[in-house]
Amino acid sequence: MTEPAGVGLSAPATALPDLNELIHAAEWRRALATARLSGADPDVQEALSAVVGIQEGLRARRYPAARRALADLKRAIQDAPAGELSVLRRLLDPAALERAVAALDSRPAPRGEVAQSLEARLAPALELGLTRAEALNSLGVQAALLDDTAGARAHFEEALLADPAHYRALTNLGNLDLEAGQSAEAEARYRQALKIHPDYDGAHHNLGVALRRQGRVGESVSSIRRGQRLGMRRSKEDTDAEMREQFSVSPLLKWLRWGVLALVAVVIVLALRGALS
Repeated sequence: MTEPAGVGLSAPATALPDLNELIHAAEWRRALATARLSGADPDVQEALSAVVGIQEGLRARRYPAARRALADLKRAIQDAPAGELSVLRRLLDPAALERAVAALDSRPAPRGEVAQSLEARLAPALELGLTRAEALNSLGVQAALLDDTAGARAHFEEALLADPAHYRALTNLGNLDLEAGQSAEAEARYRQALKIHPDYDGAHHNLGVALRRQGRVGESVSSIRRGQRLGMRRSKEDTDAEMREQFSVSPLLKWLRWGVLALVAVVIVLALRGALS
Protein backbone atom coordinates (compact mmCIF):
# COMPACT_ATOMS: atom_id res chain seq x y z
CA MET A 1 0.00 0.00 0.00
CA THR A 2 1.41 3.36 -0.91
CA GLU A 3 1.61 6.19 1.64
CA PRO A 4 -0.36 9.37 0.97
CA ALA A 5 1.74 12.12 -0.47
CA GLY A 6 3.75 13.91 2.17
CA VAL A 7 3.21 11.34 4.95
CA GLY A 8 6.46 10.19 6.52
CA LEU A 9 8.45 12.81 4.65
CA SER A 10 10.04 15.72 6.42
CA ALA A 11 10.10 19.07 4.68
CA PRO A 12 13.59 20.30 3.91
CA ALA A 13 14.78 22.71 6.55
CA THR A 14 15.30 26.25 5.35
CA ALA A 15 18.91 27.24 5.79
CA LEU A 16 19.43 30.20 8.09
CA PRO A 17 21.34 33.24 6.79
CA ASP A 18 24.94 33.63 7.84
CA LEU A 19 24.96 35.60 11.09
CA ASN A 20 28.26 37.35 10.44
CA GLU A 21 27.08 38.50 7.02
CA LEU A 22 23.92 39.97 8.54
CA ILE A 23 25.95 41.77 11.19
CA HIS A 24 28.34 43.23 8.60
CA ALA A 25 25.33 44.32 6.50
CA ALA A 26 23.84 46.01 9.61
CA GLU A 27 20.62 44.01 9.24
CA TRP A 28 20.18 44.02 12.97
CA ARG A 29 16.67 42.66 13.33
CA ARG A 30 17.35 39.76 10.96
CA ALA A 31 20.63 39.13 12.76
CA LEU A 32 18.83 38.96 16.11
CA ALA A 33 16.18 36.59 14.72
CA THR A 34 18.89 34.38 13.20
CA ALA A 35 20.87 34.35 16.45
CA ARG A 36 17.79 33.22 18.37
CA LEU A 37 16.78 30.56 15.85
CA SER A 38 20.30 29.17 15.62
CA GLY A 39 20.81 29.10 19.38
CA ALA A 40 23.76 31.48 19.27
CA ASP A 41 25.64 32.37 22.42
CA PRO A 42 23.34 34.23 24.87
CA ASP A 43 25.82 37.12 25.02
CA VAL A 44 25.56 37.49 21.25
CA GLN A 45 21.77 37.51 21.45
CA GLU A 46 21.89 40.09 24.26
CA ALA A 47 24.21 42.35 22.27
CA LEU A 48 22.08 42.13 19.13
CA SER A 49 18.92 42.78 21.13
CA ALA A 50 20.60 45.91 22.51
CA VAL A 51 21.52 47.11 19.01
CA VAL A 52 17.91 46.65 17.87
CA GLY A 53 16.82 48.58 20.97
CA ILE A 54 19.13 51.47 20.09
CA GLN A 55 17.81 51.55 16.54
CA GLU A 56 14.17 51.46 17.64
CA GLY A 57 14.77 54.18 20.22
CA LEU A 58 16.32 56.43 17.60
CA ARG A 59 13.53 55.82 15.08
CA ALA A 60 10.99 56.79 17.72
CA ARG A 61 13.10 59.72 18.98
CA ARG A 62 13.10 58.12 22.41
CA TYR A 63 16.60 58.88 23.59
CA PRO A 64 16.26 57.52 27.16
CA ALA A 65 15.35 54.14 25.63
CA ALA A 66 18.27 54.39 23.20
CA ARG A 67 20.66 55.18 26.07
CA ARG A 68 19.40 52.24 28.14
CA ALA A 69 19.93 49.92 25.19
CA LEU A 70 23.40 51.40 24.65
CA ALA A 71 24.28 50.64 28.27
CA ASP A 72 23.13 47.04 27.67
CA LEU A 73 25.32 46.86 24.57
CA LYS A 74 28.37 48.10 26.47
CA ARG A 75 27.89 45.42 29.13
CA ALA A 76 27.43 42.71 26.53
CA ILE A 77 30.53 43.43 24.44
CA GLN A 78 33.02 44.90 26.90
CA ASP A 79 34.93 41.61 27.26
CA ALA A 80 33.93 40.08 23.97
CA PRO A 81 35.67 36.81 23.00
CA ALA A 82 36.33 35.67 19.46
CA GLY A 83 33.37 35.30 17.13
CA GLU A 84 30.33 37.45 16.55
CA LEU A 85 30.84 39.57 19.68
CA SER A 86 34.31 40.62 18.58
CA VAL A 87 32.82 41.55 15.20
CA LEU A 88 30.26 43.71 17.00
CA ARG A 89 33.04 45.39 18.98
CA ARG A 90 34.81 46.32 15.76
CA LEU A 91 31.63 47.59 14.07
CA LEU A 92 30.03 49.36 17.04
CA ASP A 93 32.12 51.65 19.21
CA PRO A 94 30.01 52.41 22.32
CA ALA A 95 31.92 55.63 23.00
CA ALA A 96 31.24 56.88 19.46
CA LEU A 97 27.60 55.86 19.79
CA GLU A 98 27.33 57.81 23.05
CA ARG A 99 28.66 60.93 21.31
CA ALA A 100 26.26 60.40 18.41
CA VAL A 101 23.19 59.98 20.64
CA ALA A 102 24.24 63.02 22.68
CA ALA A 103 24.47 65.07 19.47
CA LEU A 104 21.01 63.95 18.40
CA ASP A 105 19.52 64.67 21.82
CA SER A 106 21.07 68.12 22.15
CA ARG A 107 18.89 71.19 22.56
CA PRO A 108 16.71 71.78 19.46
CA ALA A 109 18.23 74.20 17.01
CA PRO A 110 16.77 77.70 16.72
CA ARG A 111 14.65 78.25 13.64
CA GLY A 112 17.26 80.48 12.08
CA GLU A 113 20.18 78.09 12.43
CA VAL A 114 21.81 77.52 9.05
CA ALA A 115 22.07 73.98 7.71
CA GLN A 116 25.87 73.96 7.87
CA SER A 117 25.81 74.74 11.58
CA LEU A 118 23.32 71.96 12.32
CA GLU A 119 25.24 69.52 10.14
CA ALA A 120 28.41 70.28 12.09
CA ARG A 121 26.60 69.72 15.37
CA LEU A 122 25.25 66.39 14.11
CA ALA A 123 28.58 65.23 12.66
CA PRO A 124 29.12 62.45 15.26
CA ALA A 125 25.73 60.97 14.35
CA LEU A 126 26.17 61.39 10.59
CA GLU A 127 29.40 59.36 10.73
CA LEU A 128 27.82 56.19 12.16
CA GLY A 129 25.54 53.83 10.29
CA LEU A 130 23.31 53.22 13.30
CA THR A 131 22.59 56.92 13.89
CA ARG A 132 22.96 58.37 10.38
CA ALA A 133 19.29 58.06 9.38
CA GLU A 134 18.08 59.97 12.43
CA ALA A 135 20.67 62.70 11.85
CA LEU A 136 19.57 63.04 8.22
CA ASN A 137 15.94 63.20 9.33
CA SER A 138 16.85 66.04 11.70
CA LEU A 139 18.53 67.89 8.84
CA GLY A 140 15.41 67.38 6.76
CA VAL A 141 13.19 68.81 9.50
CA GLN A 142 15.46 71.85 9.80
CA ALA A 143 15.41 72.37 6.02
CA ALA A 144 11.61 72.22 6.05
CA LEU A 145 11.49 74.83 8.83
CA LEU A 146 13.67 77.05 6.66
CA ASP A 147 11.26 76.57 3.72
CA ASP A 148 13.85 74.59 1.77
CA THR A 149 11.44 71.95 0.49
CA ALA A 150 13.84 70.42 -2.02
CA GLY A 151 16.58 70.12 0.60
CA ALA A 152 14.16 68.63 3.12
CA ARG A 153 12.96 66.02 0.63
CA ALA A 154 16.54 65.10 -0.28
CA HIS A 155 17.46 64.60 3.39
CA PHE A 156 14.39 62.49 4.14
CA GLU A 157 15.01 60.31 1.11
CA GLU A 158 18.66 59.90 2.09
CA ALA A 159 17.54 58.94 5.60
CA LEU A 160 15.40 56.17 4.12
CA LEU A 161 18.36 54.92 2.11
CA ALA A 162 20.31 54.68 5.36
CA ASP A 163 17.39 53.02 7.18
CA PRO A 164 14.40 51.94 5.04
CA ALA A 165 12.32 51.36 8.21
CA HIS A 166 12.73 54.92 9.51
CA TYR A 167 8.99 55.57 9.63
CA ARG A 168 9.33 59.17 10.82
CA ALA A 169 11.37 60.12 7.76
CA LEU A 170 8.73 58.40 5.63
CA THR A 171 6.00 60.35 7.43
CA ASN A 172 7.92 63.58 6.86
CA LEU A 173 7.98 62.87 3.12
CA GLY A 174 4.21 62.48 3.36
CA ASN A 175 4.03 65.84 5.11
CA LEU A 176 5.85 67.46 2.20
CA ASP A 177 3.40 65.83 -0.22
CA LEU A 178 0.50 67.09 1.87
CA GLU A 179 1.84 70.65 1.88
CA ALA A 180 2.21 70.42 -1.89
CA GLY A 181 -1.47 69.55 -2.23
CA GLN A 182 -0.79 65.91 -3.09
CA SER A 183 -3.16 64.32 -0.59
CA ALA A 184 -3.32 60.88 -2.22
CA GLU A 185 0.48 60.63 -2.35
CA ALA A 186 0.66 61.73 1.28
CA GLU A 187 -1.91 59.10 2.25
CA ALA A 188 0.21 56.40 0.62
CA ARG A 189 3.29 57.54 2.55
CA TYR A 190 1.44 57.56 5.87
CA ARG A 191 -0.01 54.11 5.29
CA GLN A 192 3.44 52.81 4.42
CA ALA A 193 4.80 54.30 7.65
CA LEU A 194 2.00 52.65 9.62
CA LYS A 195 2.82 49.27 8.10
CA ILE A 196 6.25 49.66 9.67
CA HIS A 197 5.01 51.06 12.99
CA PRO A 198 1.22 50.72 13.44
CA ASP A 199 1.20 52.76 16.67
CA TYR A 200 2.95 55.87 15.37
CA ASP A 201 0.60 58.65 16.45
CA GLY A 202 2.00 61.25 14.04
CA ALA A 203 1.25 59.14 10.97
CA HIS A 204 -2.30 58.40 12.18
CA HIS A 205 -3.04 62.09 12.77
CA ASN A 206 -1.59 63.27 9.48
CA LEU A 207 -3.32 60.44 7.62
CA GLY A 208 -6.54 61.86 9.01
CA VAL A 209 -5.69 65.27 7.59
CA ALA A 210 -4.91 63.75 4.17
CA LEU A 211 -8.20 61.84 4.20
CA ARG A 212 -10.17 64.95 5.16
CA ARG A 213 -8.68 66.85 2.23
CA GLN A 214 -9.96 64.06 -0.02
CA GLY A 215 -13.46 64.43 1.41
CA ARG A 216 -13.34 61.14 3.36
CA VAL A 217 -14.52 62.70 6.62
CA GLY A 218 -15.55 59.55 8.48
CA GLU A 219 -12.19 57.86 7.92
CA SER A 220 -10.46 61.11 8.78
CA VAL A 221 -12.13 61.47 12.18
CA SER A 222 -11.34 57.86 13.09
CA SER A 223 -7.68 58.25 12.16
CA ILE A 224 -7.23 61.55 13.98
CA ARG A 225 -8.87 60.20 17.13
CA ARG A 226 -6.61 57.18 17.09
CA GLY A 227 -3.61 59.45 16.66
CA GLN A 228 -4.74 61.54 19.64
CA ARG A 229 -5.12 58.46 21.87
CA LEU A 230 -1.73 57.13 20.86
CA GLY A 231 -0.17 60.57 21.31
CA MET A 232 -1.47 60.83 24.87
CA ARG A 233 -0.14 57.36 25.66
CA ARG A 234 3.23 58.16 24.14
CA SER A 235 3.46 61.43 26.08
CA LYS A 236 2.88 59.59 29.36
CA GLU A 237 5.39 56.87 28.47
CA ASP A 238 8.01 59.44 27.48
CA THR A 239 7.51 61.41 30.69
CA ASP A 240 7.82 58.25 32.78
CA ALA A 241 10.97 57.21 30.91
CA GLU A 242 12.60 60.61 31.40
CA MET A 243 11.78 60.57 35.11
CA ARG A 244 13.22 57.07 35.51
CA GLU A 245 16.39 58.16 33.75
CA GLN A 246 16.74 61.23 35.96
CA PHE A 247 16.22 59.17 39.12
CA SER A 248 18.81 56.63 37.94
CA VAL A 249 21.57 59.22 37.43
CA SER A 250 20.89 61.55 40.37
CA PRO A 251 21.57 60.31 43.93
CA LEU A 252 19.57 63.25 45.30
CA LEU A 253 16.52 62.38 43.22
CA LYS A 254 16.84 58.75 44.28
CA TRP A 255 16.83 59.83 47.93
CA LEU A 256 13.85 62.12 47.34
CA ARG A 257 11.98 59.35 45.57
CA TRP A 258 12.38 56.98 48.49
CA GLY A 259 11.50 59.79 50.89
CA VAL A 260 8.28 60.51 49.02
CA LEU A 261 7.38 56.80 48.92
CA ALA A 262 8.01 56.53 52.66
CA LEU A 263 5.85 59.59 53.33
CA VAL A 264 3.04 58.14 51.22
CA ALA A 265 3.29 54.86 53.15
CA VAL A 266 3.04 56.72 56.47
CA VAL A 267 -0.01 58.68 55.28
CA ILE A 268 -1.72 55.46 54.15
CA VAL A 269 -1.02 53.78 57.51
CA LEU A 270 -2.37 56.77 59.44
CA ALA A 271 -5.45 56.93 57.21
CA LEU A 272 -6.12 53.23 57.78
CA ARG A 273 -5.76 53.63 61.54
CA GLY A 274 -8.22 56.52 61.44
CA ALA A 275 -10.66 54.49 59.41
CA LEU A 276 -10.44 51.56 61.83
CA SER A 277 -10.65 53.59 65.07
